[in-house]
Parts: sequence; C-alpha cells; structure tokens
Amino acid sequence: MQKTLLLIDDCDMMRRFLMPVFQENYTVVAVKNAAEAILWLTDNTAPDAVLLDYNLPDMSGLEFLQHFRLRSNWTNVPVIMLSGVSDAEKRWQCLEAGADDFLSKPFHPRELALRVNKFVPISDSPKAVAAEPSYSLS
Repeated sequence: MQKTLLLIDDCDMMRRFLMPVFQENYTVVAVKNAAEAILWLTDNTAPDAVLLDYNLPDMSGLEFLQHFRLRSNWTNVPVIMLSGVSDAEKRWQCLEAGADDFLSKPFHPRELALRVNKFVPISDSPKAVAAEPSYSLS
C-alpha cells in the first residue's frame, strides 16, 4: 500500500510540478489552502507526511502547522515546509513549531524527494530514493 503525502500549496503550478515527482511512489493529495487541508484531514486518516507552503491565502503555513501539531494523532507526521521566504527567523519559527524540515524555493525536486524519503521511505531498503525527475518550471 502506498503511503500518502499531503501537499498544501496555493500555487497551481507548484502543485502540478510536484505531483509527478511523487506519484509513482506515493499517493499525493494536493490542496490549495489550509481550509481544504483541514477538510481532507477531517475525512481521512493522517497522511504519512505533509509538504506545506509557508504562504497560504487563508492562514500562514506556520499557523497551520501550529494547529496541526495540537492534534495528538498528527504529532508524529513529518512536515516539510516549502517557502520562497528566505528569512532565517521564519525558518526558525517553523522548526520550533514542529516542522521537521524547511526547504526554500527554488529547490531541485530531487532534493525534496530525498528529504521526503528520509522521513517516509518508499521501501524498506535504506537506499530507496525517488528517481531523478526531469521536470522544469519553465
């Protein structure tokens, strides 16, 4: 059974860019805001990992993360923050609030795949890594 990644990003292009990076090895649920994420989380079991944009239209990724970590069944779900914000203070705040990792945009999809695989291995093999994607934002 494939593991589930919840991708929360308001940028349609980023969601379309990241979906194929992970679809072969994970079930990817992509939503565009915190409200959609909360609705999905309410109706489903906890995902195996969350990819969370810092800048969401209805609340910040930091606020979502803080609410997410309050639920006992979600405290151990790895959360990787994705952001165009390179402000060190905001990165620290997210990590202090419970983010497991923080990756600044732009990033290479292979780096994100390696980070996700660190928290949610695609197999029992420690060498299992998502294949090098050949996608471009251009």
